[in-house]
Amino acid sequence: MNTITKSLSHEIKDIGKKIGFTHIGITSPDIGEWEVRLRNWVNQCYHGEMQFLSRGIDRRTDIASSFPDVKSVVVASMNYFSGEGHRKCLDDPSIRYKRGYIANYALNEDYHPVIEARLRELMEEINRLTDGRAKGKIYVDAGPVPEKALAVKAGIGWVGKHSIIVSKDAGSWLLLGVLLLDIELDFDEPATDHCGNCTKCIEACPTNAIIEPYVVDARRCISYLLGELKGDIPAELRPLIGNRIFGCDDCQWVCPKNKTARVSSEKAFQPREDLSSPLLEELIDVSEDRFNTMFNNNPIKRIKWKRFKRNVENAIKNETLLSLRLTKDDEN
Repeated sequence: MNTITKSLSHEIKDIGKKIGFTHIGITSPDIGEWEVRLRNWVNQCYHGEMQFLSRGIDRRTDIASSFPDVKSVVVASMNYFSGEGHRKCLDDPSIRYKRGYIANYALNEDYHPVIEARLRELMEEINRLTDGRAKGKIYVDAGPVPEKALAVKAGIGWVGKHSIIVSKDAGSWLLLGVLLLDIELDFDEPATDHCGNCTKCIEACPTNAIIEPYVVDARRCISYLLGELKGDIPAELRPLIGNRIFGCDDCQWVCPKNKTARVSSEKAFQPREDLSSPLLEELIDVSEDRFNTMFNNNPIKRIKWKRFKRNVENAIKNETLLSLRLTKDDEN
């Protein structure tokens, strides 16, 4: 790469950090070996009801099919960690049998428009730097783009054994966005794996969804069961979900790389009080209109009211049984 290209790449990274991204990495649109891994995962039907993954597999593995002029890919991450306090809803029995657990990324605003707005701002700056010559296309977890593969290639982090991106400096509490560009930039070195012999995430998974290191069977994953599965939750998995009503996070809570994770400074990701460990008895009475208002501009709205009620009902049944067991233990 020439000096001008390197300089432009550095400027893009500096601007991205100032805009509010935790990381900015740059890579080529060729995902290489990740195509085989993705196709194998889909062929094993580990994607469950997420048919968009199988239908769009050819586009997802060929980025140029979405943006034919693509020459470089900018990958951005944003930290969404809410803090260790949120973990009490899972760990403290005196709290959890009354309250529902919502995953860290859904405690406030929907991250899609937040990250998209920042990427649009970055695109405007790139146009300024290139005198309007650059063209781009933005994706935030809503298109045929393999964000995790690109994040590894762009040096942001590696895919952990729980299949989530992990970075050396910020752990795994990261959300990703991608900007495809028609200009040549200087590419970063791919991230290397630092999981070592650790298997804490595998051991912590309540439903044994991590069937082998780096491979998750979504059909058993609590995040999938509560967020993607439209029908009934399999009977054998319902008790294992506990008080969770949206998402899980268990594999991230135990990850050693998250011990030094910093709480997000992004205002849009600061936990709303009414979503931090909400009372289950109050959630069960939420009407459809109230649901739409309560979860406006929040990831939970996507699953709609009926699925949300299903999740809450399951949590109440599970935590009622837990409460009875605690009472019997106290009596003994």
